[in-house]
Amino acid sequence: MTAPADPLLPRPAPALRARRWLACVVVPELPLQVLARRWPEVRERPAVVVAEDRPEGLILHANRKARAAGVLPGQRYAAGQALVAELRAGVVDARERQAAVDEVAALVRTCSPAVEPAADEPGVLWLDATGLRRLYGRPEPWADGLRTRLRAMGWYAAVAVGWERTALYAIARHWGGVRVARTRAQEAAWRDAVPLAVLGAGLGLDADSRDALHALGVATVGGLLQLPVEGLRERFGERAWQLHRALRGEAEPPLRPVVPVESPRAGCDLDPPDDNAECLLFAVRGLLHPLLAVVAVRREAVRSLVLRLHLEAPKRPPRPLDAAAPAPAPNPVVSERLQPADPTLQEALLVDLARIRLSTLQLPARAERVELEADTVRASAAQLKLWQLAGQRDPEAATAALARLRAAYGEDAVVHGQLRAAHLPEVQFRWLPLVAMPPPALAVAMAPATDVPRLVRRLLPRPVALPARPKHEPDGWLLTDWRQGSVVRMWGPFRVSGGWWVREVRRDYYYVETERGDLLFVYWDDVRRTWFLHGEVD
Repeated sequence: MTAPADPLLPRPAPALRARRWLACVVVPELPLQVLARRWPEVRERPAVVVAEDRPEGLILHANRKARAAGVLPGQRYAAGQALVAELRAGVVDARERQAAVDEVAALVRTCSPAVEPAADEPGVLWLDATGLRRLYGRPEPWADGLRTRLRAMGWYAAVAVGWERTALYAIARHWGGVRVARTRAQEAAWRDAVPLAVLGAGLGLDADSRDALHALGVATVGGLLQLPVEGLRERFGERAWQLHRALRGEAEPPLRPVVPVESPRAGCDLDPPDDNAECLLFAVRGLLHPLLAVVAVRREAVRSLVLRLHLEAPKRPPRPLDAAAPAPAPNPVVSERLQPADPTLQEALLVDLARIRLSTLQLPARAERVELEADTVRASAAQLKLWQLAGQRDPEAATAALARLRAAYGEDAVVHGQLRAAHLPEVQFRWLPLVAMPPPALAVAMAPATDVPRLVRRLLPRPVALPARPKHEPDGWLLTDWRQGSVVRMWGPFRVSGGWWVREVRRDYYYVETERGDLLFVYWDDVRRTWFLHGEVD
């Protein structure tokens, strides 16, 4: 079966791709920079980041002065000290690394909300800054400004602007500073000159593969891209082949921005203000239960709880009539941190800690407002299950409520989905009546603990016919809504065929990304010779 001629137009117009700004921000050796912020004197001395603060600790990162003296990652700290007597070492744990990544990401988000931190290398971020064209006109001003702001906060960074994610990462890692590709040819030239050693094992090229390629005379990215694709795959493996495709821009994943999650908070005003410990504890108890519900839904547990009491402003003495009005002073705030022995979801334990702390406080004034903020960590499945059992749900009451709904709106008012083995997406599930409430189970607790965002494909009740694609698309392919913008990328086709025994179906499915960032699920119906919108991806 041959592919139709019309749907094979997945690439947007070159003019559209030229207007897209994709940037890569690289903070090299992020743990070393965290160590330098902790101890500024190590900037001028040999320093390393170790896994453990002991002589047998493994060296994970080494600065330039340490490398010049022969101290390299993979050695033991005692071996490094034998080479350099004044070698300084420190441990940068996962919490410090994550705090540094969050700080850099928060600054980068002031330029663009679409920011994706790299999952396997802290200090690497991609961002889509296409919307800044109306403010800056050219990418150089905001790229220079972003690097300057990072430097002012103590972070040395490199910024590369262009088109392809992996190529921009290689350019930023090797060239440093600010690099803005004017054309694709310029981006390719910078990319091809990058040594293979810069890419690292995280992109699929380990040290053995680099040594083998170096023996063949291949030392740069340009030399790697000149190798036959299938031969590279057969000799160096699947990951090297995927890296080859990514450097050419053939296997680029879409930008997946990470939305920052704020710490769960709750608060209430006290009317009238009060400083009695029992009254304050009553307010804390009322805030704690809904706060723990939010934490449990996020599959987390409370590591510490910050209690803030906003006090009444002190009374000011009367001022003379001719005196200038002083600026209003902010209300004083008393902040206390409650630290359980282990991360927990037990309300009684946290209430007891709050009672003990409030009984020892001597407040200088009455409290007008009580606030709680939870510092959370990933919870275990057992903790979440205990939290669910503490809710004391009544399954009989739920079944009775379902019966009332069926009596009021019909037997098909309450249904649940069931998967089916079928070819077409719209018949891969069916709706069945829900007679009784299933046994309680906290689904979020049983899901794998991962921070990778999950994509959900939502199908329309019936596919919507799309207008025919014009032969010439000067502004790109516009779909149903002009506010989405034109199509910038397509993935496919994914062929679905069958049904010849009843009614033949031949469809080519595509995932489509628009300028606004929408991901749509469309297909070309080869029988009807028409494009259809079948759903969207959230």
